[in-house]
Amino acid sequence: MKYSVVVYDAPLCDVVRKYSKLVFTYPKEKIWNPKGVSLKRRIDEDPKFKKRVEKALARENIERYIVPEDDGAPTRCIDGRIRAGWAQDPEMQKRTLGPKLAGGTAHIALAHRIVASENLNEKLRFEEDIKYVVKLFNEIGFGSGGHIDDHQHGWNTGCGAVDNINLILDRLQRPEHQQELRSLAQLIMGDAFDRRYTANEVIGRMLYLDALKPSYMPKEHGDPHGEFLYKKTVMKTLRDAAAQAQDTVSALTGPHNEVSVVLNFIPRTTFDTDRFSHDNDNEIQVFAWDVWHMYEEARRLYKYDIAGRPEEQLEAISNRNKYVTTRTLLGISTTMVLTDGSLKLIAATPRPR
Repeated sequence: MKYSVVVYDAPLCDVVRKYSKLVFTYPKEKIWNPKGVSLKRRIDEDPKFKKRVEKALARENIERYIVPEDDGAPTRCIDGRIRAGWAQDPEMQKRTLGPKLAGGTAHIALAHRIVASENLNEKLRFEEDIKYVVKLFNEIGFGSGGHIDDHQHGWNTGCGAVDNINLILDRLQRPEHQQELRSLAQLIMGDAFDRRYTANEVIGRMLYLDALKPSYMPKEHGDPHGEFLYKKTVMKTLRDAAAQAQDTVSALTGPHNEVSVVLNFIPRTTFDTDRFSHDNDNEIQVFAWDVWHMYEEARRLYKYDIAGRPEEQLEAISNRNKYVTTRTLLGISTTMVLTDGSLKLIAATPRPR
């Protein structure tokens, strides 16, 4: 398949300010995480590092790491760090790769719950939604997955997208983030983004879910300052509920050294972050996000019969759009929580005929 790789000439935090008309903007440090993963900080410390990054992110180099995707393989987080043991294990290097999704299966479960927010009650739990989605994904031919890392502590899993769900939901509701959130979502979703209705409804549902968080994501002993109980069980839930023989929970190793976010719109492909990190001595990595896969998930999750009742068809189509909008907003909010916004933005798209 022919495709095009575009490296934007503005960092994440400035993309929407450059390409969208914003009424008003808050200071970047109020929107992004000043202490998060940073390209700017590394270049300031070592100006020569900029040349290494430019070489690694060159279009012809990025293309080398776009490989076929396997729906049946475990889903992977957008995290760019290398899997423990990958460099020493030829068999691991040969394994087919599942899609890279922001937050892995945990965020898919969260998105599915937000679409079905009218069914929320005090008996529902985040862990139960994860079990349900893993079972559902097995039925429709998708793998499931998540990750830990080699320096997790306490109840944290080592996956920033999972450990910081409370912060991710919080950013989605704060007024300071709304213009950047929605403009980035429109940049990613294109014509499918409905700013007037769907985005407002989705963010409203996220607010509702956040209000029910004490019962949906309870903390230990009900202590408002305690740890979320789901952190203690989420990876075991993924391992126990998954059907595939491969380990669904991989261990990533080393510090976060991502310098870019790669948005992959090319169907049936993914980004080999293990090989990319290894080839760059694990000092240059990328967050990679298979955007195209969200639409495939929505298509299989919310089916409709073309010969069925029109209202059922419309409901399924509406749910698909809500699901993709939710996944997109959660992914953007995740980058806001984990990075300072200085990372490069890259888009890989099918090349027009």
